[in-house]
Amino acid sequence: MTLGRCSSLATLVALVVLPAAAQTAHSRDAWRVVDKECRDVSPLQAKIRACLSLLSDQRIPIATVVQINGEISGAFESLHDYDNAIKYKKIEIERALAPVKQASSDGTPPVTFGAMSQRYTELGALQSLNRLTNFKSQPDEARRSAADEQNNLNLALQYNPMNYRAYRHRADVYSLLCNSASAAQDLEAAIRFAELAGDQNAARDYKRVTPSACIPAWRRD
Repeated sequence: MTLGRCSSLATLVALVVLPAAAQTAHSRDAWRVVDKECRDVSPLQAKIRACLSLLSDQRIPIATVVQINGEISGAFESLHDYDNAIKYKKIEIERALAPVKQASSDGTPPVTFGAMSQRYTELGALQSLNRLTNFKSQPDEARRSAADEQNNLNLALQYNPMNYRAYRHRADVYSLLCNSASAAQDLEAAIRFAELAGDQNAARDYKRVTPSACIPAWRRD
């Protein structure tokens, strides 16, 4: 990567990070409101209602909207309502990307941005859970879900090429699509980057992975 490219990416990331680092006392109060009136609310159904209500609250700065949508997505995931979990994870991603897209003159997002990579990995995982739960008897829908899952894992790795969890999940999708060579490469990458990150538990688990069974009807031309 060239120095100019690195500088450009650093500028874009800074435009997202700096506002959070320069929170006013009012903004810090807003984060406490989010914790009290969304994150810490229980049970889950009440938490979803409270978080949705908070989204329309004028006290809340834009930066907290991303967190609130993430909380809503996580609550729906805990309820095994994966359709809604996916919906709000996508909204979370859209809101998080808004300042980046606004700042970029050519529409290109940063290639490495850990938080965004994590969000896309979470979206891919939700799509996998949704596919396994709801589309077992609907092969066409299941295949489309797997393709969407793969696309989001590709984006996760675009933002962070060392995201070992994204490699691990994508290896499964490649196996389902009967691309054993790419699946093996992704699994090797997952192990390598987990070891580099010091996550020996993940690396050990990945070494014991049995690839998902190929589904011939999903084989890509």
